[in-house]
Amino acid sequence: METKAIPVTIVYFGAKPNYLKFALQSAANFNKTVVLIGDQANKDLWKNHWDTTPIECSKYQAFLKNYIHMSTNSQEFEIACFKRFFYLEQWMEKNDIKKAFLLDGDIMTFANYSEQIDSVLLNNCIATLITPENQPYLRFTSSPHFSYWTFEGLKDFTNFCTEAYTNNILNKLQEKYQWHINNNLIGGICDMTLLYLWSEGNSQVASLNRVINDMTVDTNINVSSNYFDNEYRMQFGAKKLIFKKGIPYGYNQILNKEIQFLCIHCQGKAKALMKFFYYQKLRNFYYLPKIIAKIKLQLKSLIRR
Repeated sequence: METKAIPVTIVYFGAKPNYLKFALQSAANFNKTVVLIGDQANKDLWKNHWDTTPIECSKYQAFLKNYIHMSTNSQEFEIACFKRFFYLEQWMEKNDIKKAFLLDGDIMTFANYSEQIDSVLLNNCIATLITPENQPYLRFTSSPHFSYWTFEGLKDFTNFCTEAYTNNILNKLQEKYQWHINNNLIGGICDMTLLYLWSEGNSQVASLNRVINDMTVDTNINVSSNYFDNEYRMQFGAKKLIFKKGIPYGYNQILNKEIQFLCIHCQGKAKALMKFFYYQKLRNFYYLPKIIAKIKLQLKSLIRR
């Protein structure tokens, strides 16, 4: 029986950086429906575009009234991260979408997510996140850079966000932010904080950076950790990947075997790697931007001396 295609979405506001096109096109190479939920700034970037500019979202406005900024990042940045969930929910409601995948704009896709992910999820799964196993004191982090949502799960999360600054969750948020201040640490309260608190202990929310059927989702190409610390081999400051028929595999040092990566998260400066991942002839040299950046730093250091 053919698996029903679940739409893949990227929600991005206010710009159309070059790397975003690589994320969209790589997703379209493997998935039937890829939607850019954006605004006037990027309406000409992708054919299947949903313009949020004229859309009124009363639930998002209610969230803004309650929101308290508690982060070393700018308020504009943090609010934009929250905003995507409310408009994804609005898009799903208006188009009667029951399930959707949500990707960050720096994700490179190497899988048909409907076939390879939806089939391994439990029937009662309402969402998936990227949650590292190691959660030291007040870390509170679950990432949505690759996530699966049912409409019911997303609606429940946005309700949680809207109410979080008015109930007893606020005490936890304030405690975490004060800890950042006391220890002079960057960060604070963001969407990943609320995702963690919302999903904590919820058996209906899965973590896809675990290895399932010899497959996984990348947490961050810049680090060896994925679900566990020091889980994958590194090379030149990035996860060491080999490509088999165009699909990336990394060596899992805990399981002592190669694991298929369904997508690669090119966070931060690693966005420069996305072009290498996209073009087949460049894939085996994806680490070159890392090497070039390292050489530049070394040259600057020599010049200063």
